[in-house]
Amino acid sequence: KLEAAKVVLDPARRRDMILADAKNLAFAQGLELVEDDGLLAEVAGLVEWPVVLMGSFDKAFLSIPEEVIRATIRNNQKCFVLRDAQTARLINKFILVANEEAVDGGKVIVAGNERVISARLSDAKFFYETDLKTRLEDGLPKFEHIVFHEKLGSQAERIARIVTIAGDLAPLVGADAAKTQRAAQLCKADLLTEVVGEFPELQGLMGRYYAEAQDEDDAVAHAIEDHYRPKGPDDLVPSDPVAIAVALADKI
Repeated sequence: KLEAAKVVLDPARRRDMILADAKNLAFAQGLELVEDDGLLAEVAGLVEWPVVLMGSFDKAFLSIPEEVIRATIRNNQKCFVLRDAQTARLINKFILVANEEAVDGGKVIVAGNERVISARLSDAKFFYETDLKTRLEDGLPKFEHIVFHEKLGSQAERIARIVTIAGDLAPLVGADAAKTQRAAQLCKADLLTEVVGEFPELQGLMGRYYAEAQDEDDAVAHAIEDHYRPKGPDDLVPSDPVAIAVALADKI
């Protein structure tokens, strides 16, 4: 009776249906679904009769880092992103999951999602371009007014301690002392950026992008991203000496 009333009761089956249909829809256009187990489980819980559709957005938004596009589409619209099967680069299309078989084949649903995603990506592009106008180090004085912990002082004091410890550790792990201290100085700077304010999960990664754009040394830029590692038991540990020194200093 439920099936006849367009309700798939089993959440695991809904999940399997969404994944299979999304992959097939992508494959038909020479694309690949960027799989996301957490999002898949969430979407499977939001619908009772999953109908997978494809939408698109303006190619101009592909100038934003891929992780920002993915976070925007995932967080705001619970949609999946797609990549080119040949190049593995993101493409300006996305997968959405509707909760009904619309009489128009889903055109209105797709158009509605495209409109919202376009607005969200426009915001993200503005945040990203705004961040690029300010050098990471220029934001550091603001940390003096942000409390890290009432007994441990401000974020600025915390960063100063990381710089000191990283400098002490650098010779022990074979890292360049100047690069290590530079990376330690900038490792938290992206916490004040617009993009990380919107998507905290991109901390470190955005710091690396901004450092690269501002012509920081490669070892410094990568240490900004890698100093958070390992983020869990399944994550890689930093491999570059500069990143190792900053990661250890941050954790100590």
